[in-house]
Amino acid sequence: MKVHEVIETKEMFCGEIMEDYYIIYEQIENMVFENKDNYLFQKESFVVRTINVYKGNSNSTLQKVKTYPIKDVRNIRKIIVNDFPGLFKKVQFAS
Repeated sequence: MKVHEVIETKEMFCGEIMEDYYIIYEQIENMVFENKDNYLFQKESFVVRTINVYKGNSNSTLQKVKTYPIKDVRNIRKIIVNDFPGLFKKVQFAS
């Protein structure tokens, strides 16, 4: 049996991106259990951290546009801008 537990979610770049788009940080713990002699034993557990880009508005369901596994949070804005150049209202990068 697999269990996915959302540990944390957070909206990122509020007010910095175009209307009807959302960038959400998610931290999810994935656990795999095994049933043995009527007892559940946890076989493995790991945490997955992602940044997700969603599109939608108050009249529609959010649709996931893209998911980024987190390797380096400091560069996530640059990575998103490379894939979606018009997403941010005003793009500025420190040199």
